[in-house]
Amino acid sequence: MTTKRRDELLVGLLLLFAVVLGIGGTIWIARGGLASGYPMFARFPWGSGLKQGQPVLLAGVQVGYVDKVQLIPDGTISVQLQMQSQYQVPAGSTATVQANGIFGDMLIALTPVVGRQGYMTSGDTIPTGKGSPGVPELLSKGDSIALNVRALTDAARTQFVEGGGMQDVRQTVADLAKLVTQLSAVTAEQSKQLTLTQQSVRRTLASIDSAKVDSTVKNLQAASAQLDALARDFKQTNGQVQGVLDKVSNGTGTAARLLNDPSVYARMDTLLLRVDSLMADLKKNPKRYINLRIF
Repeated sequence: MTTKRRDELLVGLLLLFAVVLGIGGTIWIARGGLASGYPMFARFPWGSGLKQGQPVLLAGVQVGYVDKVQLIPDGTISVQLQMQSQYQVPAGSTATVQANGIFGDMLIALTPVVGRQGYMTSGDTIPTGKGSPGVPELLSKGDSIALNVRALTDAARTQFVEGGGMQDVRQTVADLAKLVTQLSAVTAEQSKQLTLTQQSVRRTLASIDSAKVDSTVKNLQAASAQLDALARDFKQTNGQVQGVLDKVSNGTGTAARLLNDPSVYARMDTLLLRVDSLMADLKKNPKRYINLRIF
């Protein structure tokens, strides 16, 4: 092997070692590097998609990473979390698995309880909460929606195409178009009649003699003035009659005494009775009152 060939091989190995060292250092730093931490645990069902190195977020802030994932035969996986020492998990927090991007990567989200006091300690197991649906669940939901849409499409095709519903719709549209045409014709005819009526009204207004209208208005004004004067005279006469009635009703004259004094009525009755008795006696014995002698 020549010297030049050996040098090229050494350079390639050094570059490969540098790349591996850079990638490993990046991953190591991302996982906490030299920072001290403490372990915590959580349990999730199979198929959660967790693996070593995935981030752990507390209220949206990365506070650790997945250190170990152990498969348990009871249908769960035990996950060891490496938490950074400067962060503490509030008591009552729950751990859920959520999607990290659109490429199938996952993360663990810790959700604290607002207002809860105290913190969890190293080695505690964080309770598992209900996680957000992943890509498989979303695909399954999409398949279910697609099946429902297909069933609805098949039913619509059966009703509208095979059952003659489309023909009924076309007939309805044709009838509607015919009705619109008829309404347009009626509207045009009504507009024509309205135009003729307006022209007739204009001709009638033009044929009215303004002098006759003025004369009629003046006559009405004169009649109104006469009625006003008659009403005033009637009001004055009514006042005079009312004054006379008040004097007769409230005065001390003969008429007032005749109307208001009961003793006058009694005396009048007595006088009338005496007159009646005198007339009866006069008819019965005229000679007592009339004595005629002839010389």
